[in-house]
Amino acid sequence: MKKVLFQLGTEFHYMVALSLIDKYYSGEDYEIHFVVVSNPNYKSRLSDIQLDNKYIYHKVSYNHHEEKRFEDVVTLKQFIENNEFFHFISFLYHDPLFVYLTYYFKRKKTTTFLAPDGMGAYVKFTAKNYRSRLVNTLKSYKFFKTHGFKFPKLWFTSWDFGKNGYYDYIYAYSASLPHLPKKNIIEVDYTFSAEQIESLKKTFELDFSTYPELSKVVLVINERHYLPKYESQLLKVISESLPGYTILFKKHPNQKVENLSYLSDAVFRIDTIFPVEILIASIKDGIIISSYSNSMLYHNPNCHYIWTYPIVASSGELKKDIERFNPKTYIEVKQNFEELSSALKACANG
Repeated sequence: MKKVLFQLGTEFHYMVALSLIDKYYSGEDYEIHFVVVSNPNYKSRLSDIQLDNKYIYHKVSYNHHEEKRFEDVVTLKQFIENNEFFHFISFLYHDPLFVYLTYYFKRKKTTTFLAPDGMGAYVKFTAKNYRSRLVNTLKSYKFFKTHGFKFPKLWFTSWDFGKNGYYDYIYAYSASLPHLPKKNIIEVDYTFSAEQIESLKKTFELDFSTYPELSKVVLVINERHYLPKYESQLLKVISESLPGYTILFKKHPNQKVENLSYLSDAVFRIDTIFPVEILIASIKDGIIISSYSNSMLYHNPNCHYIWTYPIVASSGELKKDIERFNPKTYIEVKQNFEELSSALKACANG
């Protein structure tokens, strides 16, 4: 039996992991284990989900910034040392446990993979952030020592995707990565069959029958940042460009409802927390608009995809020194609202 170990922390990670399992690890000779990581100071984003009982779960709660011993980590360490693994796949690209485990598994001849954490592979911090990186590095080494991890390497934290750890391959949404030209890349397709989508609806207890008809819709994916100027103008442009379309507005889990007072009654606001990819996969005819959401990586051929990060950046509401790269040819990038309006009208006309 080939044991495969996933390390993840969010419902998005879980969705992508299920897609990877379906494509690479679905045979009867595989035994799938999940290390579900959470911070003890916050509720786990996977705690209320009916996880597939075909797999084995190891729930591990820790915060490496706290100088204490976490028993979950000790238990996991013992489990890993007492077993042999075929593959290790992690989504947590600057987590100290990921760094250690890629080092540990390399010595054990286990093949290791860095899995795609959404758009993480396609952004780059232009600021150096030396202080925060130094603090994280020092806290990580104390975490290693406290939990008995033997880690003789000299390592300095990077916030950029792919720059930490000792992994062998990267599962990515493109054949190459702009900021990691020398890495071994395995391109993956983030999709689900109709049967899998129905199964995921049950997993997340979703019923879209109370939603407007999922045809001739524009789905606006809200981000965690407060962007009232941009989103007010965005909704205005959509309404004027597509008068016959229904606007769905998927609120980000971390966005406060009181921040969305600018939404009109004509906009169908979705507050329920679930992976929006399931909704995207269920749309029969629509347009997906986001500034930079991970969910844009799920391709439903019945939808047009528009990325508006340049518009957000020019609004002055998002003050982050980040370079972004579009990994998918089906995603159109619009530089201003005039371009967006023209694109929306073109989508409506065919």
